[in-house]
Amino acid sequence: MTSLRTLVLPLLLAATLVGCSVSEPTDTDIRESMPAAVNEVDLHFLGMMTPHHVQAVDMSDIILAAENISEPTRDLARRISAGQSEEIRTMTEWASEWDQGAVMQMHAPHVANGMLTAEQLEGLASVTGPEAERLFLELMHAHHEGALAMTRDEVSGGGYPELTTLAQHMIDVQTAEMAEMTQLLAG
Repeated sequence: MTSLRTLVLPLLLAATLVGCSVSEPTDTDIRESMPAAVNEVDLHFLGMMTPHHVQAVDMSDIILAAENISEPTRDLARRISAGQSEEIRTMTEWASEWDQGAVMQMHAPHVANGMLTAEQLEGLASVTGPEAERLFLELMHAHHEGALAMTRDEVSGGGYPELTTLAQHMIDVQTAEMAEMTQLLAG
């Protein structure tokens, strides 16, 4: 016959462990998971720029799937997709390491800073050829302009050196891409 202690002890241990795993991390716990240099500007930037980049990758994928798109525009879309996908990985890794899931979820649904509405994305996906190419270039140019505003804030006010360096790289790349878009629209 099994003793009461043999039945109850594992249940108490399981209840204790469940209670520990359910507790919410404190601000101190979260702060300890981040490098000391990380500030609120950095966290806001990660939360806002990640979905912004995701949308740029989505836009690029739409144009890469469209028919009758010129090779220069396809090349630009491939570079945007590859570069911003890598930056997304970097930013989401930091957010994960720093226990910033709540910040990332809070900002994920935002449509701001040059981001397209659902209707604009649908419009881009519904056209092909020169019309799709022109629309992509115009919308991506505005998208980049919105990103640059956020990125400048990170460069001037961020505390985490690796993130401010990444932000400066984004400014350099997206400024050059905007010039390329302007040229493609004019040609």
